[in-house]
Order: sequence, then structure tokens, then C-alpha cells
Amino acid sequence: MSTLPSGDPYGPVYNLLDAITMKHMEMAQQVTEYKAMIEDLEERPDADKIKLARVLPGARYTVNTTFVREAWLKAEAELKLLFPEDQVQP
Repeated sequence: MSTLPSGDPYGPVYNLLDAITMKHMEMAQQVTEYKAMIEDLEERPDADKIKLARVLPGARYTVNTTFVREAWLKAEAELKLLFPEDQVQP
């Protein structure tokens, strides 16, 4: 059934959902850190930190967003394998 070898056919879906949860927690931490950086810049502007604030945090968040989007697509594919449309009962 699953594209990943496992004794539990639901294992890959659970693993993907756990990975998505962890990535969302990382992203929440990134937002908190970014907010602290902006607050610091508001009080103590620094040219180098301003350059960093413009690009780095957003880039890291974008990479994590891509991971989450791809993990959801994988989870959706796994669920389609577990619950084929032709087996759905009304």
C-alpha cells in the first residue's frame, strides 16, 4: 500500500503529520525571533542587523513553508493509497 516500507500502513502518514507539526513549531519560533530582532532594531538601529532583517529570516521561513507544503502533498498521496476512492462507501 504505502510507498515507504513499514509494518504499519498508517506509519508514513503519522510520520509526515509529526514532521509537519514540528516544522510549524520551528516556524513559530522563527517568527518570535524575528519579532525580537525587529524590536531590537527599533530601539537600537544597526546597519548590518537591518540587512539581516531584510532577507535571512524570511528566507528561512520560506524554506520551511516549502517543506510543509511538500509534506502535505506526500501525506495526501499516502492517504489516497490507504483509502482509495473506489473503496469509499456512501
